[in-house]
Amino acid sequence: MRERHFINLPAEPLTKNYCYSLQAAIPAQSVIGGSARSASRVQSRSEGVFRRAAFFFLWILIFVIPWENAVVIPGFGTLSRVVGIPAFGMALLAILESGTLRTLSMQHLIVLFFVAWAGLTYFWSFAPSVTVTAIFTFVQIFAMLWLIWEFAQTPRQQLLLLRAYMVGAMISSVATLENFSATTSVYSNRYTGLNFNPGDLGFIEALSIPIALYFAVRERKKILVWLDGSAIVLAFCAIVLTAARGALVACVPAALMVPFLFPKVKLGRNLAVLIFVALAGIGSWLFMPASSWSRLSTIGSEMSSGTLNERTLIWQIGWQVFGEAPFQGVGAAAYAPTVEHALGLASNSGTNESGVAIGRLVAHNTFFSVLVEEGVIGFALFFALLLTLVLSAWKLPHIDRVFWLFLLLTWAIGACDLTWETRKPTWFIFGLLIAAASTKVSSEVRHSRPQDMRADG
Repeated sequence: MRERHFINLPAEPLTKNYCYSLQAAIPAQSVIGGSARSASRVQSRSEGVFRRAAFFFLWILIFVIPWENAVVIPGFGTLSRVVGIPAFGMALLAILESGTLRTLSMQHLIVLFFVAWAGLTYFWSFAPSVTVTAIFTFVQIFAMLWLIWEFAQTPRQQLLLLRAYMVGAMISSVATLENFSATTSVYSNRYTGLNFNPGDLGFIEALSIPIALYFAVRERKKILVWLDGSAIVLAFCAIVLTAARGALVACVPAALMVPFLFPKVKLGRNLAVLIFVALAGIGSWLFMPASSWSRLSTIGSEMSSGTLNERTLIWQIGWQVFGEAPFQGVGAAAYAPTVEHALGLASNSGTNESGVAIGRLVAHNTFFSVLVEEGVIGFALFFALLLTLVLSAWKLPHIDRVFWLFLLLTWAIGACDLTWETRKPTWFIFGLLIAAASTKVSSEVRHSRPQDMRADG
């Protein structure tokens, strides 16, 4: 005869662990269960307050990034750093309150390895002081990536952050138009606003155009569609005023988005978007200065037979520097001092007599800058990150896939003309795509579970 074993369960664990399962049967008879539910609601509300506050400051951070140079505190930094500190503080409070931390994705680990490698380059950097500054910047950038990952987990939150960047870019556009109307030009008949370099501001605006198009296609409220259309017009006019050739070329993917998005949208919405695009072209043609168009018209000749504003010389010297340290690189952010030393030039940073910032001989190419500064190892990590981002975007639904792929293409074109591996818009785009792709995967898993359970049953 088979022997049976019985386990005696104490009463206390039964009350503690099974009170929620007994709620439906005896909801009014369990005082302990009611107290637990009450405490749980209070705890969830407090956790919600901290999480909402963290997301609010994150939204403000993304909003100020396109115009962060408007406020620069000496010895401290730009406006985005002022906002970033409370955002990170609220995030820590939310994590301490909940006691949970979202597991990082593979792409975050790649970024961590990239940041760690940039830190290691300090030990052989040609200019250790600037490498320390770059390391500090990379740490802040990773903190921003984590904030997006932890507090923008839903599609609504991710769309709100995209909207924040677009609206922030509109502020820089309006400031540039104001300077033009006041004939304020400090860059050889090139206009800009809020203390930005014209090339940087032009690229900030170029990135906002695909975002505005994306919203114009999927937005339901007409007033928001008008806001999106206005953002397109203002951004393109600002790009023309900056006379930034790289930024203008970076607008090409936004134009290529249209045939992929329009078949999925109603005719009336298509006409509205086309009207705004036409207004952007007509307005910039009629009202923008001839000096801007004169510079922009040299894009073809510079690319075919020119020096790309003397960039080719900088790249040639940079390639020679790379040959001296191909695997480990010359150190994070050390491209400029290394090339200046190779050319026998003194440090070309600071300001001129008019108070205008004088640029150093930076790489003017993000990919080449990473290759020379972090070597083959750092470049391999950066390229691996870009590859995983493309693959993540490819797995998204049609409209989202088109938007993210063309936004990445916009960034890649602009990054070929600027040194943007330490710029916040770059990592905002990367971080939000990582979050959006993860949200899609999580949604697919949730939808597949009921079917799997039915199949198992």
